[in-house]
Amino acid sequence: MKRRLLTATLLTNVADGMHTLALGKFLFDRTAAVSSFAFVLGFDYLIGVLSQIYAGPIVDRLNPKIVASAAGINRALIMVALAALAIYPGHEATLAVVALSALLKVGSHFYKTAAFALVPGVVPPEEQGRYSSLAMLLLQLGQLLGVGAVGVLLSHLSYSVVFLIDAALFLATSLILWKIEASGGAPRRAAFVSIAQVIKDWKELAQGMRRTPSLLVHVAISTGDLAVMACLNLILVPLVNSRFGGDTVWLSVLDGAFAAGAVITFLLAKKQFNPRHLVAFQLLQIVFLAVITLASSRAAITASFLGLGAAIGFTNALLTSKLYQRMPPEQKGRISSFRFLLVSIVTVLGIGGTTKLLSWSAPWGVGFIAGMAALFCLVTVTVGRQAFSEGMS
Repeated sequence: MKRRLLTATLLTNVADGMHTLALGKFLFDRTAAVSSFAFVLGFDYLIGVLSQIYAGPIVDRLNPKIVASAAGINRALIMVALAALAIYPGHEATLAVVALSALLKVGSHFYKTAAFALVPGVVPPEEQGRYSSLAMLLLQLGQLLGVGAVGVLLSHLSYSVVFLIDAALFLATSLILWKIEASGGAPRRAAFVSIAQVIKDWKELAQGMRRTPSLLVHVAISTGDLAVMACLNLILVPLVNSRFGGDTVWLSVLDGAFAAGAVITFLLAKKQFNPRHLVAFQLLQIVFLAVITLASSRAAITASFLGLGAAIGFTNALLTSKLYQRMPPEQKGRISSFRFLLVSIVTVLGIGGTTKLLSWSAPWGVGFIAGMAALFCLVTVTVGRQAFSEGMS
């Protein structure tokens, strides 16, 4: 079952990488304006907030496997519709593509929430640390494979065919998840969840977190690694331009070094992670980011990306695996949604700050990311370790 879940993780991230880049190029070809795709990406965060508000209660009331499978089918059908629209060159077809892209994001957010909530019922607690590190590795690998495949495919095939390949990958993900058998209590059934019930469910979660503040702290701190990784994508090109003379080969080298660091974490994950090492690895993230900010040596920067990938992989695997174990079964969907909501907020703020400082220089942008990592480390030191003692010792 665990292998099926990991296979689904790889396939869905390959499809995500493919359709994101292909859709961006398609809209640019149609409109000759970067703003058209930027509009879709910008709306992703708003759509994410609205989707997660409903996704959590629905996942808690239905089987997460059903929601994840349905989201996969939804995305497959939308990709088929996009393939059909790609044949027509009219302005109306382009507007329809933008609208369907928004619906595609809704399916993506429902899938992420349901897939996260599904893990505790599939992966035994003693294997969740290793699973989390491998899942992060497959996420990066899938994105790299998807983005890399688009250039090759579009040089030989049409947009419609590429979109149909995406549809097949999403459908395969759905079928794989449908065959998974997860442990846990029988879910509540509801054909429709009203707004009043959604509000009631979120109030119930808020009351639960007030009774267990360590869980709230845990969820909040677990968003830091994902936000740092998102902001790292912004600084790669400016960093290569300023430190490596614009040699694009180094984009792959640095990205590959980060992924290799994640591999190191996966290899080390054979042993049980110790929560007491959390702050140490958060401090290592700050050190490696400081080296990237200040160093001019290509070897030092590359080694720092390697170490950063390992350090982030460790803290992400530790925080995620322990969160799987701490989530009350009846609130898994809402906690997953709450986590993704916080990730969206922190990432938006991080991207905004990083982009602003990148306009000054690449080192300033990296320094801002180091500041983000330092802030999350400070929270862990001041309130996190005491809060975690009841659930992570």
